[in-house]
Amino acid sequence: MMRAYRIVFFILLVLSKGISAQDVKTGSGKANNKNYSYSFMEPTIPAKGMLILLPGWGENAPSVFGKTKLPGILLEKGFVTIVPQLHQTLFADELAIAILNSIIEAQSGRHGSDHLPVIIGGLSAGGAIAIGYAEHVKRENNLKNLVAVFAIDPPLDLVRMYRSAENKIAYSCKNKLIRKEGANTKNYLTKALDGSPEENPASYRKYAAFSANEPDGGNAKYLQHIPIRLYAEPDLDFVRNTYCQQLQMEDINAFDLEKLNKFLAGMHNNKAEYIATKGRGFHSWNIPEAKDCADWILAICAETKL
Repeated sequence: MMRAYRIVFFILLVLSKGISAQDVKTGSGKANNKNYSYSFMEPTIPAKGMLILLPGWGENAPSVFGKTKLPGILLEKGFVTIVPQLHQTLFADELAIAILNSIIEAQSGRHGSDHLPVIIGGLSAGGAIAIGYAEHVKRENNLKNLVAVFAIDPPLDLVRMYRSAENKIAYSCKNKLIRKEGANTKNYLTKALDGSPEENPASYRKYAAFSANEPDGGNAKYLQHIPIRLYAEPDLDFVRNTYCQQLQMEDINAFDLEKLNKFLAGMHNNKAEYIATKGRGFHSWNIPEAKDCADWILAICAETKL
């Protein structure tokens, strides 16, 4: 009964956004000896581009089609949209990179072209993976048709995340959720990166999309020439009133985005933008205005020669 309810809810959700449930297909594959699945939507005309949207931690891939109008808008322009169901990670690790490579290869073959412009974006952890993947392919120079990347409120600096996790554990908040979140984040990073930033600094530098304390920004130095949009709604009053009055700017992901934007400006990336919104919802797919984001993607594709 519960499964039937979830299916009905999903159908109603996508219909409410102008996308029928029949438009969303499913696919699967294997990367690094691990099975993966993804949802996708493709145009009836020859494909003109590929949009990859990465869900947040624990977010169900098909549900993304009901949370943003971006796939529907770009569908009309001939774009394939793919939403992978990634394993739970806060950064672009080897498995996440292998899965994305596999999906792009499979969809390029499906549409008969390895020259389709690819745009990748994501929410929260998905946004961090999107930026980390863009850094990887720019470093390796193995996906020349990746033309743009965007991220919605992602955690980028893993050292900052670890420090924030320690702060959240120490805060005397009435809401126990913040302390629990801090403990979970600290435990995850300690396990995934084999220790704290002091114990294993090399792992934090290797996997962080941005290392603010490194003169070269760590992996962010590979973003010098790619169009990038960083979205956030830095509503500190909201998180303080909702979760804990002791929370600081260093405890929300917008802190990373503001610093990365300044770093990219210093590298003379004039195609980097930090877009801070108000009243669109904290930490949600709704932060980017879908038509504006679609127009940005279409403009980049129009001026890019592949």
